[in-house]
Amino acid sequence: MRYFITLFLYLTLQSITLSAPLKDFTASYDLYHNNFYVGQSTRKLVTENKFLTFTSISKTAGLAALFFDVTLTETSKLRLKNNQLQFFSYHYEEKKSDGTEGYELRLDKNNTFYNSHTKKTYPVTKNLHDTLGFTVAIMHDMQKGKREIKYTIAEKDNLKTYTLKFIKKENLMTDNGVISTLKMEHYNPQSKHRFTFWCADNMDFLPIRIRNINHKGDENLFNLTKINQKKIYLALDEEDTD
Repeated sequence: MRYFITLFLYLTLQSITLSAPLKDFTASYDLYHNNFYVGQSTRKLVTENKFLTFTSISKTAGLAALFFDVTLTETSKLRLKNNQLQFFSYHYEEKKSDGTEGYELRLDKNNTFYNSHTKKTYPVTKNLHDTLGFTVAIMHDMQKGKREIKYTIAEKDNLKTYTLKFIKKENLMTDNGVISTLKMEHYNPQSKHRFTFWCADNMDFLPIRIRNINHKGDENLFNLTKINQKKIYLALDEEDTD
């Protein structure tokens, strides 16, 4: 009897833990393109009831700002339902010296969502997310113990499928110590597209480094510099310190 009571309490506590929403946070990143510093990005998560609002403001900086004065503002809204994060809406705005442009994705009727750029509706598939919100979904799914996750990502022009798989545990050096991470990666051998996340297991699996390499071999890198006002600078050399 004691065994069944213990098991029941354990499962109950696990259920409570897994159904809890993510904690609010503000994280800042340095941005690099092909190893050149090009800008900064600040991402903020705010939870309210069953909705999560995730915003990102990215600006050119350094030498890049002398040639391109660009500010990208993204807002992703997700809904927590049945212990799963679901896409709700996404807004993208690009502000340049010669004007502003943008588009939005939003849920429509009949289990579809509308893309204001293509002016088309698309079906709401399982694990559907936008290009910003799915980074929050990764945190949520990894907290649930998932180590292989398939997402349908609504991009500006179409839908793409990403399958993130656990590669290995990896330690990243910072200016004040080592951060233990789980390296998750999507790789398409046909297109040569590689998308890699280093998620800190003691920071609710926050991606502290994000690397995106396209089919041409061009690399974009997000490198964490601050989390909730605490400064953290990741080294840019070889990540693995094991």
